[in-house]
Amino acid sequence: MKTKSLILSFLTLVVIFTGCKKSDPEPTAYDNADAGKGGILYDKFWATEAGYDQSSANLTTFNAKADFFRCKQCHGWDLLGTNGGYISRGPKTSRPDVSPLNLFQIAHSKTEQELFDAMKKTTGRRAVSYDLSTYDPTSNATEGNKMPDYSALLTDAQMWDLVKFMKEGAIDVTKIYDVTYTGAYPTGTATYANLGKDGNAASGDAYYANNCAGCHGSDGKLILMEEMSVGKFTRKKAYEVQHKVKFGQLGSAMVGATTMTEAQMKDLYKALSSETKFPE
Repeated sequence: MKTKSLILSFLTLVVIFTGCKKSDPEPTAYDNADAGKGGILYDKFWATEAGYDQSSANLTTFNAKADFFRCKQCHGWDLLGTNGGYISRGPKTSRPDVSPLNLFQIAHSKTEQELFDAMKKTTGRRAVSYDLSTYDPTSNATEGNKMPDYSALLTDAQMWDLVKFMKEGAIDVTKIYDVTYTGAYPTGTATYANLGKDGNAASGDAYYANNCAGCHGSDGKLILMEEMSVGKFTRKKAYEVQHKVKFGQLGSAMVGATTMTEAQMKDLYKALSSETKFPE
Protein backbone atom coordinates (compact mmCIF):
# COMPACT_ATOMS: atom_id res chain seq x y z
CA MET A 1 0.00 0.00 0.00
CA LYS A 2 2.84 2.33 0.86
CA THR A 3 4.43 1.76 -2.57
CA LYS A 4 1.11 2.40 -4.29
CA SER A 5 0.69 5.68 -2.43
CA LEU A 6 4.18 6.81 -3.43
CA ILE A 7 3.46 6.04 -7.10
CA LEU A 8 0.18 7.98 -6.94
CA SER A 9 1.96 10.93 -5.33
CA PHE A 10 4.62 10.94 -8.05
CA LEU A 11 2.00 10.84 -10.81
CA THR A 12 0.17 13.72 -9.18
CA LEU A 13 3.35 15.82 -9.17
CA VAL A 14 3.95 14.99 -12.84
CA VAL A 15 0.45 16.17 -13.72
CA ILE A 16 0.86 19.37 -11.69
CA PHE A 17 4.20 20.33 -13.23
CA THR A 18 3.10 19.34 -16.73
CA GLY A 19 0.02 21.47 -16.38
CA CYS A 20 2.13 24.42 -15.22
CA LYS A 21 4.61 24.18 -18.08
CA LYS A 22 4.99 27.50 -19.85
CA SER A 23 4.31 27.62 -23.56
CA ASP A 24 7.15 28.55 -25.90
CA PRO A 25 7.49 32.30 -26.39
CA GLU A 26 6.11 33.83 -29.56
CA PRO A 27 8.73 34.44 -32.28
CA THR A 28 10.12 37.95 -32.18
CA ALA A 29 10.38 40.29 -35.16
CA TYR A 30 14.07 39.40 -35.31
CA ASP A 31 13.28 35.67 -35.31
CA ASN A 32 10.95 36.19 -38.26
CA ALA A 33 13.45 38.32 -40.18
CA ASP A 34 15.23 37.08 -43.31
CA ALA A 35 19.00 37.60 -43.51
CA GLY A 36 18.95 36.83 -47.24
CA LYS A 37 16.42 39.57 -47.89
CA GLY A 38 18.48 41.82 -45.65
CA GLY A 39 21.55 41.27 -47.83
CA ILE A 40 19.58 42.39 -50.87
CA LEU A 41 18.24 45.43 -49.03
CA TYR A 42 21.79 46.32 -47.99
CA ASP A 43 22.81 46.37 -51.64
CA LYS A 44 19.82 48.31 -52.99
CA PHE A 45 16.70 48.40 -50.85
CA TRP A 46 14.40 49.60 -53.62
CA ALA A 47 15.32 46.82 -56.04
CA THR A 48 12.60 44.56 -57.39
CA GLU A 49 14.39 41.59 -55.79
CA ALA A 50 14.02 43.28 -52.40
CA GLY A 51 10.25 43.33 -52.78
CA TYR A 52 10.16 47.13 -52.54
CA ASP A 53 7.02 48.94 -53.59
CA GLN A 54 7.70 49.70 -57.24
CA SER A 55 4.93 52.29 -57.28
CA SER A 56 6.73 54.46 -54.72
CA ALA A 57 6.98 58.10 -55.71
CA ASN A 58 10.54 58.11 -54.39
CA LEU A 59 11.92 55.67 -56.96
CA THR A 60 12.94 58.49 -59.31
CA THR A 61 14.97 60.11 -56.52
CA PHE A 62 16.53 56.81 -55.48
CA ASN A 63 17.60 55.94 -59.02
CA ALA A 64 18.92 59.43 -59.79
CA LYS A 65 21.06 59.55 -56.62
CA ALA A 66 21.45 55.85 -55.88
CA ASP A 67 24.69 55.98 -53.91
CA PHE A 68 23.19 58.40 -51.40
CA PHE A 69 20.67 55.74 -50.38
CA ARG A 70 22.47 52.38 -50.73
CA CYS A 71 23.88 51.01 -47.47
CA LYS A 72 26.84 49.48 -49.28
CA GLN A 73 28.03 52.88 -50.53
CA CYS A 74 28.80 54.22 -47.06
CA HIS A 75 29.65 50.94 -45.32
CA GLY A 76 31.20 48.92 -48.13
CA TRP A 77 30.46 45.41 -49.37
CA ASP A 78 32.59 44.13 -46.48
CA LEU A 79 30.90 46.39 -43.86
CA LEU A 80 34.31 47.85 -42.99
CA GLY A 81 33.78 51.34 -44.40
CA THR A 82 36.96 53.36 -44.95
CA ASN A 83 38.94 50.62 -43.22
CA GLY A 84 38.09 48.04 -45.88
CA GLY A 85 37.78 47.64 -49.61
CA TYR A 86 36.43 51.16 -50.01
CA ILE A 87 39.62 52.76 -48.68
CA SER A 88 40.10 54.32 -52.13
CA ARG A 89 36.48 55.13 -52.96
CA GLY A 90 36.50 58.87 -52.42
CA PRO A 91 33.38 61.02 -52.65
CA LYS A 92 32.14 62.70 -55.82
CA THR A 93 29.17 64.92 -56.56
CA SER A 94 27.37 61.66 -57.38
CA ARG A 95 28.24 59.79 -54.18
CA PRO A 96 28.90 60.63 -50.50
CA ASP A 97 31.89 59.90 -48.31
CA VAL A 98 32.40 56.36 -47.06
CA SER A 99 31.76 55.89 -43.34
CA PRO A 100 34.73 55.47 -40.98
CA LEU A 101 32.71 53.01 -38.87
CA ASN A 102 33.41 49.28 -38.78
CA LEU A 103 29.80 48.17 -39.17
CA PHE A 104 30.65 44.47 -38.96
CA GLN A 105 32.22 44.96 -35.55
CA ILE A 106 29.39 47.20 -34.38
CA ALA A 107 26.77 44.69 -35.50
CA HIS A 108 28.38 41.98 -33.38
CA SER A 109 28.80 44.19 -30.31
CA LYS A 110 25.25 45.57 -30.20
CA THR A 111 21.96 43.85 -29.51
CA GLU A 112 19.38 43.30 -32.22
CA GLN A 113 17.16 45.96 -30.66
CA GLU A 114 19.99 48.50 -30.47
CA LEU A 115 20.71 48.04 -34.17
CA PHE A 116 17.03 48.36 -35.07
CA ASP A 117 16.63 51.50 -32.97
CA ALA A 118 19.69 53.09 -34.57
CA MET A 119 18.30 52.38 -38.02
CA LYS A 120 14.90 53.79 -37.17
CA LYS A 121 16.32 56.92 -35.57
CA THR A 122 15.16 60.18 -37.16
CA THR A 123 17.38 62.74 -35.44
CA GLY A 124 20.43 63.60 -37.49
CA ARG A 125 19.12 61.75 -40.53
CA ARG A 126 18.72 63.12 -44.06
CA ALA A 127 15.20 63.61 -45.35
CA VAL A 128 14.39 62.09 -48.73
CA SER A 129 13.25 65.54 -49.85
CA TYR A 130 16.75 67.04 -49.46
CA ASP A 131 18.10 68.38 -52.76
CA LEU A 132 21.13 66.18 -53.40
CA SER A 133 22.00 68.04 -56.58
CA THR A 134 23.70 70.59 -54.33
CA TYR A 135 26.08 68.00 -52.85
CA ASP A 136 29.75 68.88 -53.19
CA PRO A 137 32.31 66.87 -51.18
CA THR A 138 34.58 69.90 -50.90
CA SER A 139 32.07 72.55 -49.84
CA ASN A 140 28.60 71.17 -49.11
CA ALA A 141 28.86 67.60 -47.84
CA THR A 142 27.33 67.59 -44.35
CA GLU A 143 23.72 66.82 -45.21
CA GLY A 144 24.55 64.50 -48.08
CA ASN A 145 26.88 62.48 -45.87
CA LYS A 146 24.13 61.84 -43.34
CA MET A 147 22.39 58.49 -43.18
CA PRO A 148 18.99 58.65 -44.91
CA ASP A 149 15.89 58.73 -42.73
CA TYR A 150 15.11 55.05 -43.21
CA SER A 151 12.14 55.29 -40.85
CA ALA A 152 10.33 57.05 -43.70
CA LEU A 153 11.59 54.69 -46.40
CA LEU A 154 11.58 51.18 -44.95
CA THR A 155 9.04 49.10 -43.07
CA ASP A 156 9.87 47.70 -39.65
CA ALA A 157 10.07 44.24 -41.21
CA GLN A 158 12.64 45.43 -43.75
CA MET A 159 14.74 47.01 -41.03
CA TRP A 160 14.66 43.77 -39.07
CA ASP A 161 15.79 41.95 -42.23
CA LEU A 162 18.76 44.32 -42.39
CA VAL A 163 19.54 43.73 -38.73
CA LYS A 164 19.51 39.97 -39.27
CA PHE A 165 21.78 40.34 -42.28
CA MET A 166 24.28 42.31 -40.21
CA LYS A 167 24.14 39.88 -37.31
CA GLU A 168 23.96 36.55 -39.14
CA GLY A 169 24.16 36.95 -42.91
CA ALA A 170 27.21 39.12 -43.51
CA ILE A 171 30.47 37.23 -43.95
CA ASP A 172 33.54 38.03 -41.89
CA VAL A 173 35.90 38.76 -44.77
CA THR A 174 38.96 38.37 -42.53
CA LYS A 175 38.17 34.65 -42.57
CA ILE A 176 38.30 34.30 -46.35
CA TYR A 177 41.33 36.37 -47.40
CA ASP A 178 44.28 38.41 -46.19
CA VAL A 179 44.62 42.06 -47.12
CA THR A 180 47.22 44.76 -46.67
CA TYR A 181 46.03 48.36 -46.54
CA THR A 182 48.42 51.12 -47.51
CA GLY A 183 47.77 54.79 -46.94
CA ALA A 184 44.46 56.18 -45.76
CA TYR A 185 41.03 57.00 -47.12
CA PRO A 186 40.30 58.26 -49.70
CA THR A 187 43.59 57.59 -51.48
CA GLY A 188 44.64 54.36 -49.80
CA THR A 189 45.10 51.00 -51.49
CA ALA A 190 44.21 47.42 -50.63
CA THR A 191 46.30 44.44 -51.73
CA TYR A 192 44.67 41.02 -51.42
CA ALA A 193 46.46 37.73 -50.80
CA ASN A 194 45.83 34.17 -49.63
CA LEU A 195 42.33 34.10 -51.11
CA GLY A 196 40.35 31.27 -49.58
CA LYS A 197 42.85 30.94 -46.74
CA ASP A 198 42.50 27.34 -45.51
CA GLY A 199 39.83 26.47 -48.07
CA ASN A 200 39.89 23.47 -50.39
CA ALA A 201 40.51 24.33 -54.05
CA ALA A 202 39.09 21.03 -55.35
CA SER A 203 35.86 21.58 -53.46
CA GLY A 204 35.79 25.15 -54.77
CA ASP A 205 36.25 23.94 -58.33
CA ALA A 206 33.32 21.57 -57.87
CA TYR A 207 31.15 24.31 -56.38
CA TYR A 208 31.99 26.62 -59.29
CA ALA A 209 31.28 23.92 -61.88
CA ASN A 210 27.89 23.15 -60.34
CA ASN A 211 26.73 26.68 -59.59
CA CYS A 212 28.64 29.23 -61.66
CA ALA A 213 30.10 27.76 -64.85
CA GLY A 214 26.73 27.57 -66.60
CA CYS A 215 26.69 31.36 -66.92
CA HIS A 216 30.30 32.43 -66.41
CA GLY A 217 31.97 29.63 -68.39
CA SER A 218 34.36 26.97 -67.17
CA ASP A 219 37.25 29.47 -67.05
CA GLY A 220 35.20 32.44 -65.84
CA LYS A 221 35.59 34.43 -69.05
CA LEU A 222 32.15 34.05 -70.62
CA ILE A 223 30.55 36.96 -68.75
CA LEU A 224 32.87 39.86 -68.00
CA MET A 225 32.35 42.06 -64.95
CA GLU A 226 33.69 45.56 -65.41
CA GLU A 227 35.63 44.06 -68.32
CA MET A 228 37.24 41.47 -66.04
CA SER A 229 36.94 37.70 -65.90
CA VAL A 230 35.51 36.10 -62.76
CA GLY A 231 39.00 35.19 -61.61
CA LYS A 232 40.48 38.64 -62.13
CA PHE A 233 37.46 40.37 -60.60
CA THR A 234 37.69 38.19 -57.50
CA ARG A 235 41.41 38.72 -57.10
CA LYS A 236 41.02 42.48 -57.54
CA LYS A 237 37.74 43.00 -55.68
CA ALA A 238 37.72 40.22 -53.12
CA TYR A 239 35.70 42.44 -50.79
CA GLU A 240 32.79 42.63 -53.26
CA VAL A 241 32.53 39.16 -54.75
CA GLN A 242 31.59 37.47 -51.47
CA HIS A 243 28.45 39.62 -51.14
CA LYS A 244 27.29 39.12 -54.71
CA VAL A 245 27.86 35.37 -54.57
CA LYS A 246 25.78 35.09 -51.41
CA PHE A 247 23.09 37.67 -52.14
CA GLY A 248 23.04 37.93 -55.92
CA GLN A 249 23.77 40.43 -58.67
CA LEU A 250 20.67 42.58 -58.70
CA GLY A 251 19.08 43.18 -62.06
CA SER A 252 20.54 39.99 -63.52
CA ALA A 253 19.80 36.27 -63.61
CA MET A 254 22.35 35.71 -60.83
CA VAL A 255 20.47 34.98 -57.63
CA GLY A 256 22.21 34.66 -54.31
CA ALA A 257 23.31 31.47 -52.57
CA THR A 258 21.94 32.70 -49.25
CA THR A 259 22.58 29.39 -47.47
CA MET A 260 26.22 29.32 -48.53
CA THR A 261 28.53 28.63 -45.61
CA GLU A 262 31.78 30.35 -44.74
CA ALA A 263 33.61 27.13 -45.58
CA GLN A 264 32.06 27.00 -49.06
CA MET A 265 32.99 30.63 -49.66
CA LYS A 266 36.57 29.86 -48.66
CA ASP A 267 36.62 26.92 -51.07
CA LEU A 268 35.28 29.05 -53.92
CA TYR A 269 37.78 31.84 -53.27
CA LYS A 270 40.60 29.31 -53.08
CA ALA A 271 39.60 27.96 -56.48
CA LEU A 272 39.24 31.42 -58.05
CA SER A 273 42.67 32.42 -56.80
CA SER A 274 44.20 30.20 -59.51
CA GLU A 275 45.28 32.28 -62.51
CA THR A 276 45.79 29.03 -64.42
CA LYS A 277 42.21 27.77 -64.12
CA PHE A 278 40.66 31.23 -63.99
CA PRO A 279 42.91 33.46 -66.09
CA GLU A 280 42.89 37.22 -66.35
